[in-house]
Formats: sequence, C-alpha cells, structure tokens
Amino acid sequence: MNKVVVRILGSEYNIVGKNPEQMKNVARYVDGEMNKVREGNPKLSSLTTTIVACLNIADELFDCCHENEELHNELKSLKEGMGKPSEEVQSEVDKISSELDQKELEVMEKDYRIEELDEQIKEKSEKIENLSKTTEEMKLELEKYMAEIKSLKEENEEAKQRAEAAESIASQWQNKTYDYQLKYAELENQLKNREGAL
Repeated sequence: MNKVVVRILGSEYNIVGKNPEQMKNVARYVDGEMNKVREGNPKLSSLTTTIVACLNIADELFDCCHENEELHNELKSLKEGMGKPSEEVQSEVDKISSELDQKELEVMEKDYRIEELDEQIKEKSEKIENLSKTTEEMKLELEKYMAEIKSLKEENEEAKQRAEAAESIASQWQNKTYDYQLKYAELENQLKNREGAL
C-alpha cells in the first residue's frame, strides 16, 4: 500500500491505496466536482457541498450500472440469435467485450471515489466531535451521507457481478460459435467426399 497527500477544497488529506497516480486522479476529480458545487452556490457549508458532490458522483455510477444492464441484455439477445452469420456474431461479441472492459475501468474509478468520500466522512466526523458543534440535523445529514455510500458500494458490487457474468456469456458464446464452424466444415467435407464418390 502507498500513501499520498491530496488536496480537496483547499484541505490536505493523507490517502493510502495501491495506485498513487490513480488516487491522485480520483482526488482531482472529486475536488473538481466539489468546486463545481461550491461555484454554483458559494453559501453552502463544507458538509453540504460534500454531500451534493457525492450525490452527483453516485448519479454517474448509477448511469454506469444502467449501461452495464443494457450490455447484459445485448449479450442475452446475442445468445438467443443463433441464426446470425458467424462473422456478425463474432463482431458483436468483440464489440461488447470491449465495452465491458471500459465499464470495468469505470467501476474501478468509482471504487477509488468511494474511498475518498469515506475519508471525507471520517474527517468531517472528527471535526464535528472536536469542535463540539454537533447538532441533530448534522447527524441526520451524516447518516444519510453514509447510507448513500453504502448503497453506492452495493450498486458497484452488483455492477461488477453483472459485468463478470456478461463477460462469461461472451466467452461461452465465442466457444460455441467456433464449435459450430468446425462442425459445419466437417459436414461440408463429408458432402464433397460423397459427391466425388458418386
């Protein structure tokens, strides 16, 4: 594990992870999202700004999950369309596999964003305790924020499982297509041999 220092909304945070460069990129993205929120409404508190930015990022993740679901449906349709020419099927499989790879990268980025948001929750919690200014309203907001993170993690795990399932289906379909091509070639040779014998 590697430790890096990142800056978000003017504050520095010590982050630990496997990929320092990736963590910096994620931190820059989170900082950018929070600055967008701050520029849109400068009167928002730091906690509210963080919550709104988290919701925006969660919305992006939901869009990604929806796209993964569409890809899964495409693979299902492809599996059912056994009558298509083998070249067309292979082209579709390659296209969907490429899109799945891209979605898996996006899921990894969302994982790093979740880690960043978890760290921010801890920082905000410590500041609230140290300053003794915790109110019931702020506690409810923090609990809602943590619930959003939990939901985001669950959706992210579900997206990973769907991507893995879709990738497995694509591999199985590719193997079946190859087997059908071999059987077709074998039957064609047998037919030619019989015609030659006649």
